[in-house]
Amino acid sequence: MYYSLYIHVPFCQGGKCDYCAFYSLGASTPELRHRYLNRLEGEFSEHSAACAPLRSIFLGGGTPSALASGELTRLFSSVRRHFTLAPDCEWTMEANPDSLTSEKLLAALEGGMNRLSLGVQSFQPHLRQRLGRRGNLEALPELVALARRHGLKHLNLDLIYNIPGQRISEWQSDLGNALDLAPDHLSCYSLTFEENTPLARRLVPDDDDAFFLQCWQHNDDVLAAHGLPRYEISNFAAPVNRCRHNWEIWHGQTYLGCGPAAVSFDGKDRPANPANLASWLAHAPPVHDRLPPHARQREIFAFAFRTVDGWPWGLLETTLGLSRAMVQDQPAIQDLCRTGLLVLDGAGIRPTRRGLLFNDEVLCALL
Repeated sequence: MYYSLYIHVPFCQGGKCDYCAFYSLGASTPELRHRYLNRLEGEFSEHSAACAPLRSIFLGGGTPSALASGELTRLFSSVRRHFTLAPDCEWTMEANPDSLTSEKLLAALEGGMNRLSLGVQSFQPHLRQRLGRRGNLEALPELVALARRHGLKHLNLDLIYNIPGQRISEWQSDLGNALDLAPDHLSCYSLTFEENTPLARRLVPDDDDAFFLQCWQHNDDVLAAHGLPRYEISNFAAPVNRCRHNWEIWHGQTYLGCGPAAVSFDGKDRPANPANLASWLAHAPPVHDRLPPHARQREIFAFAFRTVDGWPWGLLETTLGLSRAMVQDQPAIQDLCRTGLLVLDGAGIRPTRRGLLFNDEVLCALL
């Protein structure tokens, strides 16, 4: 059974940002979006019987706020028509402050969205330009205020640091401006130069580990003081405000992915829809990522070390059938503990601060 739903909206208003490697189109027409919504409803109908009452829904992209307000209303209504939602279902929608109008915001709130994730990236115009970030933030304070007046429960802001040429004072200012909006969740990503993106073709990474570490430490110090402790490599929130959708997926939760480029996970297999709108509209079959059960178990086990909690013993037992005795005797685990990347105690097994910083080494050792 699937307990979560991810919906990929493959459209962006005004073009893609230069750093983005996710599948999306920089322009669309009402007719194309109509065909997309028709096909999406077909996917909902095809797979909804395999879904338990949904614990989370995540509307990502692309840019979901590139849809018109009436299209958002149609999409939210379609989800409610085809799926049963748990009473406390977390429903996230990503949005660009430049394309999120008051009409679109109200349509999403009326449809059931209770968690809004706004792609800010930086409040500094010159850094936004360096990133090739589209749009501006003129409407941001008003949109946040409107959302709260209409009962929005949870607000996340996405920020990017470690931008070539960025100064620590600029990153401190970005964090301060974000905190002024009183989000209950912040995602702070170190810039990644994704292959074949415009950003990777025109900028060279600074490779300044000292600056990265200064930002990393500043994030921990400042955000924890504001009640937003780090709970994952790039995410900060109090325990009650963690993103349920991502948290459960990091710990092996099953999820249904709908839309082009969307991936599903049924506990064993990871089918991926074609990363091409035309192919997806033509009902091209998904590509299946199949692993032997022991390899899939290792993958799920390793992925949770993105989080500060790692695996509490009880959760590990119920999710993967692994006991403390089965884990602590593994040579790879002993090596990771000996080198200070993981710590194992009566509560569970989890990464150290160094283990979060060097998560790739943890993954390589475990996979």
